[in-house]
Amino acid sequence: MENLFRTRDINMKANRLYLLAFLVLAFGSVKGQQKVAAGRAFAAGTTATVWKKSSLKSWLTHYQYEGFYQPFNSGQIVNVLDIDLNNPESQITFVDSRPSDSLSSVVQKIPNALAAVNGTYYEILRNKDNPGDSVSSSFFKSANKVKIEVSVPEGHRLFWKHEGAFYYDPAKQNSGIIYGNNKIYRSLPYANVISGSPMLIFDYKPVGENFAKPREKPLDSLNYEDPDRHQGVRHPRTAVARTENNHILLITVDGRAEKAAGMSAKELTQFIRQWFNPKDALNLDGGGSTTMWLKDSNVSSTGVINYPTDDKKFDHYGQRRIRNSLIVTSRK
Repeated sequence: MENLFRTRDINMKANRLYLLAFLVLAFGSVKGQQKVAAGRAFAAGTTATVWKKSSLKSWLTHYQYEGFYQPFNSGQIVNVLDIDLNNPESQITFVDSRPSDSLSSVVQKIPNALAAVNGTYYEILRNKDNPGDSVSSSFFKSANKVKIEVSVPEGHRLFWKHEGAFYYDPAKQNSGIIYGNNKIYRSLPYANVISGSPMLIFDYKPVGENFAKPREKPLDSLNYEDPDRHQGVRHPRTAVARTENNHILLITVDGRAEKAAGMSAKELTQFIRQWFNPKDALNLDGGGSTTMWLKDSNVSSTGVINYPTDDKKFDHYGQRRIRNSLIVTSRK
């Protein structure tokens, strides 16, 4: 009889554990938003009901999040292109389109273009009366040719905009994201290099959480190009990330709308880390420049699938004329 009671007690404890496990699985996430297991890249295979997934190629996948994101208490629309560089058919083309053009126009000139996002920050004029006297806040190299170098002096209000760079060489499918400066970027032996800022994630560390510093005055009262305002408040965002298994993620976050509030650099860092856990991630140009295009998309007549904001409307037609872009192309 004693053994019977002991067995029944063990069974009751086991049943309570099973019930607890079920409740954790059923209600542990926020409104069904499942957290990616630590150390796993969501885009590498994990699925979640809040994300729509479509396979464009065996090596190219599009993910879209649209809904209320409770951790940020805001609506969010996020698009992600997952490019598997382990597949020899995959390729990323760095396109310099100066003086400027819309992304949907640029891709029409690129053979085998499948998808694209805008690139990095623009150069600025130092003297409006002398257009030839310009400075650049960014580095951009395409097909082994340096198209623009960083020329802003240290201490300039735009000097912060080239903190890191994404490099890619299609010959060996080498890629990476590093910290650096103009000298370092120029010395890289890779065919394509694009700078950006801030670094969001570096070697799995969420460094972007602390890029924008707290200020005594409201951030919106600071100069627009002040890094604490630029990256400390919510805006549309574009970013590139790299997983340790050589997948590249091109990410756009819509903003300036009720359904899409945008993110600060801190929030973008947290969001990317939560869902994709990449080894490294770098912020590119955002705001009105944030644009994603997909071939044969039925979302808009231009192929733009996100909500660019330059027309001040919540639609797919507010593209800004941009000066560089990252275009996903097929070698076949």
